[in-house]
Amino acid sequence: MWLTDWYNKRNDAHPAAERRLRILVLRMPLPDLFLLERVGKKHAWEVRFTTSAREGFRLASRSHFELILCDCNQPDHHWRGVLERLAASSPRSCILLVSPVSDDYLRRDVLQQGGHDILVRPLREESALYAVQAASRFISSESGVSVVC
Repeated sequence: MWLTDWYNKRNDAHPAAERRLRILVLRMPLPDLFLLERVGKKHAWEVRFTTSAREGFRLASRSHFELILCDCNQPDHHWRGVLERLAASSPRSCILLVSPVSDDYLRRDVLQQGGHDILVRPLREESALYAVQAASRFISSESGVSVVC
């Protein structure tokens, strides 16, 4: 058997390596940041925190994040404009609005601005994990690439 044949058979026997989930978090209250950091470490997520919408726009346009969490309270920016700009600069990302309320009208607004859903704050570990896992399934179904969450 040739070495190349052995190598190809060996690679076919194992599924493609899974990537770590990359999450961008735009300016959120400290308790929510601490929770996301703790849960992210627990599940080996790659989480990048920003202190402003402007920094989030820059990062989203330069690097791909599977998931973007955007707090509804952004200084100097309305959340609708932030979501719209994030969706335009990072069209393959799943964008969740983090808000203290969730209803059908807000969800429709989020979808119209290019977002995917709402994550209610204050964040709880179970709800954050559920939202991230749901987003991960959506990402995997859209791209065909599995991400670890």
